[in-house]
Amino acid sequence: MKSTALRCYAFAAGDAKRLDLGGIVPVTIQEKLSWVPIQIEILYNQEILGVGTAFFYFLEDSSFLVTNWHNVSGRRPDSLTIIHKEAAIPNKLRLFYPQNKNGSDELPEGDSFVGWNAVELDLYENDEPIWYEHPKHKQKVDVVAIKLGIDGTRIYSANAEELDFTKITLRPSLDVFVLGYPRGLTGGARFPVWKRGSIASEPAIDLDGLPKFYIDTATREGMSGSPVYVQHPVYVQHNGYCVPEGGSGTKDAIIGEARRFAGIYSGRVGDDTFKAQLGIVWKESAITEIISGRIKGKSSFEI
Repeated sequence: MKSTALRCYAFAAGDAKRLDLGGIVPVTIQEKLSWVPIQIEILYNQEILGVGTAFFYFLEDSSFLVTNWHNVSGRRPDSLTIIHKEAAIPNKLRLFYPQNKNGSDELPEGDSFVGWNAVELDLYENDEPIWYEHPKHKQKVDVVAIKLGIDGTRIYSANAEELDFTKITLRPSLDVFVLGYPRGLTGGARFPVWKRGSIASEPAIDLDGLPKFYIDTATREGMSGSPVYVQHPVYVQHNGYCVPEGGSGTKDAIIGEARRFAGIYSGRVGDDTFKAQLGIVWKESAITEIISGRIKGKSSFEI
C-alpha cells in the first residue's frame, strides 16, 4: 500500500470556513508522531457539543480525514441513541491544525515554528452526509472517512512514509500509544497527549465479528478518533531484534525500536470507567475498507 505525507486539495466554496488563531509558537518536537492527530470540536452551527480527535490517512492517491462515526453522527453506534444531553446532533466539525511556518516541506527536526489555525467543515452537503462509512457493517464499525486536505498545514497522515514504520506482527502485551485530547486537554500548543497501554486481545481475531481488538489502557472522552500506534521495543525478545510480518528469520530482522500504525481508538468497553479499563481499537483494515468502498453514510437527522 502506498503511503505518504498529507497531500492537499483546495476546499470548494462553502465547504469550510478558515479561522486564524494567530501567533507563531517556537517548539522543539521530540516525537514526529505528534504531527499526526488533530483536535476537533463537534458543533451544531456554532454551539460546541463535544470534543474529539481525528487524523488523516493516505490511500488511493488521496487523503482522508478519519474519525469516529459517533463524532459526526452524535449517536451511539450500538443503540443509535443521541449522545448529547439535549438531543443535539452535529452538523459541523472544527478542526485545529498546525501551519507550516518553517519555509520547508520537510518533516521538522529539532526547533520548529508552528502557527495554529482552525477550519470549520460542514458535515452535510445538500442535506446529505459527506462522510463514508463501512460498506458492510455500516455504523457498527465506529469509523468514518471524509476526502479532505488542507493547504499549508504541517499535518502528516497516520501512515506517512516519513514516519518510518515497520510492519511488525501485532500480538497481546505489545505496547500501544493512543494520541489524542482527553477531555479537551492538549500536550501544549495543541499537540496531543500520549496515553500508553498494551494490546489486550488477539489482534487477528475480529471481536463480535467486527474488525476491532481491545487495548488495556485508562482513556477518557475526547480521545475518540485517536490514531493508535504499536511499539515493539528490542528488549521484548531476548535476541534483541524483531522480525516483521512476512519475514523469515534474522536476515529480515529489525534491530532497535519498531513502530506500526494499528488503527483508530473509539472509546471504552461499556459505560464503566474503572472496572474493565479496556479500550476499543478499530483495525487499519477497517479504514482501508471504508475508503475503498466509498459508501456514503446516512443522515443522523433521519435515523
